[in-house]
Amino acid sequence: MDKKNRTFIRFITGCLLTLTAVFPLSGCGQSTAPNTGDQKQPSAANSPQSASSKAPDGKIKVVAAENFYGEVAQAVGGDQVEVQSILTNPNVDPHDYEPTPDASKTVNDSQLVIYNGIGYDSWMDKLLKASSTSKGKSIINVGSDLAGKKEGDNPHVWYDPNTIPKVAAAIADDLAKLNPGQAHSFKQRADQYIASLSPLKNQVEKLKKSEGVSIDVSEPVFDYMAKALNFKVNNPTFAKSIEEGNDPSPRDIGQIQSDIQGKKVKMFIVNSQAQNSTISTIVDLAKSSGVPIVQVTETEPMGKDYLQWMVGQLQDVEKALNVK
Repeated sequence: MDKKNRTFIRFITGCLLTLTAVFPLSGCGQSTAPNTGDQKQPSAANSPQSASSKAPDGKIKVVAAENFYGEVAQAVGGDQVEVQSILTNPNVDPHDYEPTPDASKTVNDSQLVIYNGIGYDSWMDKLLKASSTSKGKSIINVGSDLAGKKEGDNPHVWYDPNTIPKVAAAIADDLAKLNPGQAHSFKQRADQYIASLSPLKNQVEKLKKSEGVSIDVSEPVFDYMAKALNFKVNNPTFAKSIEEGNDPSPRDIGQIQSDIQGKKVKMFIVNSQAQNSTISTIVDLAKSSGVPIVQVTETEPMGKDYLQWMVGQLQDVEKALNVK
């Protein structure tokens, strides 16, 4: 997201936190049903007591930085876990989120922590360092531990179709260490969750092109999925500039204009959560040139779970591929 959008989001977030201070919200764990987007920040009143012991009902306390990772934890842990996701509002930029005291307490009290890492949610690193129980936690840094990436790499690793299945398996392994008696159940539920993602796997296989497809993107949000589909991003330096909140060079702007006007790309993929005048101008150019526009989001939309989110976007990609 560009700097202007992030500044606006921080302003809105600050207003919401002020309201929260006046009208405290009750925290709730995620359910195994698809995310409806109504999860709330955990409140101090019902935050877990300590990371060294389970919740009063014997459940393992899990905290996820992003709600789509929390969804996986709930599916794998079932009724043996109490899951809190810190970021559930799709309008909050994870890069710039500033943790509340309640979020800090939730992390401190957890037994298993799952976060994206590699610079995407660096505030979680700070919360873990500040936690008095950090040495006793199981921690899954998805970007580095499972995706094999480092800080500075594209952090949007959940767009790689191979990432979430790895997350499910890792969660099952860590939960088994915390509750060995339920190890078989954790493994079984992880396998079931991975199997439930087969529509996404099938859609990727269906759309993957052997000869490759050239596309332009507004930001590198979709890049891992693009690679899985054998799509080639024609404008990586333009996209990187937009992501970092910088103005693209005249040369980069000229290249994307040439791509679109000459129909050298099959589609223009836009992060709908990060719009500015430059992107709007290119969107208008794509419309007038007959180049399909596919909108994607960096965060999980309200009312959708991970599978619905990903498959829905791929259905839009399929429509764009079929445009003559």
